[in-house]
Amino acid sequence: MYQRIVLAALLLQAGIVIAAPNDDFKSKQYEVTVERNVVYGQGEIGESGKVRSRPLLLDSYQPVGAGSKPAPTLLLAFGGAFHRGSRAAQSYVEDGAQNTPVAEYCHEFARRGFNCFAIDYRLVPEYPVIVTPLDDPRLMPWQDATAPLATGRIDFVREKMGLPLLNDASRLMLWQGILAAAEDMQKALTFVRTHAGEYNVDPARIAIGGFSSGAITAINVAYGAGDDVAAVVSLSGSSWGYDLLRTTQTGPTPPLLLIVGQNDLPGVRLGSAGMLQAFGQMQADAEFAWVPGYGHFYPRGAVTLGAQSDKQSLEERITAFLHRALAL
Repeated sequence: MYQRIVLAALLLQAGIVIAAPNDDFKSKQYEVTVERNVVYGQGEIGESGKVRSRPLLLDSYQPVGAGSKPAPTLLLAFGGAFHRGSRAAQSYVEDGAQNTPVAEYCHEFARRGFNCFAIDYRLVPEYPVIVTPLDDPRLMPWQDATAPLATGRIDFVREKMGLPLLNDASRLMLWQGILAAAEDMQKALTFVRTHAGEYNVDPARIAIGGFSSGAITAINVAYGAGDDVAAVVSLSGSSWGYDLLRTTQTGPTPPLLLIVGQNDLPGVRLGSAGMLQAFGQMQADAEFAWVPGYGHFYPRGAVTLGAQSDKQSLEERITAFLHRALAL
């Protein structure tokens, strides 16, 4: 540290100017303007013979006074087991802990200078109609992915919602819901890119992510469907939908941040471990951190520990990751 200070002083005396790191995205210095209920696309829902189209909505969070230069963008999806939740106020309490809604993440990162979007997507109880073929070779076998051993959490949520436990028909509907969420996020990405000038978006620096099923959706879009994104932030997400062991061998692998609670759901812990192993074998960029003392739900201010036992709040870790992954 002493040597760096001396070197900087000598360079300044010589008239050489050193560019300071861009701290716009590390400190919260902006006011935020929110545009709600923006239609980014249409999605078909309904049982056979009763199919209709419904608007897909997003909320935009923009930093005020951040300048005219295109800025990095963060697009987030809420969680809720593909059955429930909202882009506006998706928050749950379990085991004495409460997660931070994606709307709050969007607001706080807009304060740092990011353009942020919280998106809506179709949910399983709506009977989403998908365009992705069920025999797409990039997908996991849906019968295996929705087997009872993999869907305990889904039944837990369905019970809370007053829905019957999964049967053969509703397992297929769950699978269609997983794929519909990915299709909808792809539509949101297309909308953001198409309206890049309007929202001051840098198309080369778009990160996607979310919490739980929202994180699974971002993983499916980036590493399964292979959409061109700059980074992925997964808060208690996992691999569920596309066969990432197959798709990541030939498709893009943008930098990934994996966050998992110490006592998270078994599927999240195991799926994250499998993704880390796959990324390691490919020598792809994957950063892992865990949230000690928490399960599936945790706030943005919770302490996280990284692979080298480095200690940061969750929000600060996401900030540092985006700063590095998006070359800010």
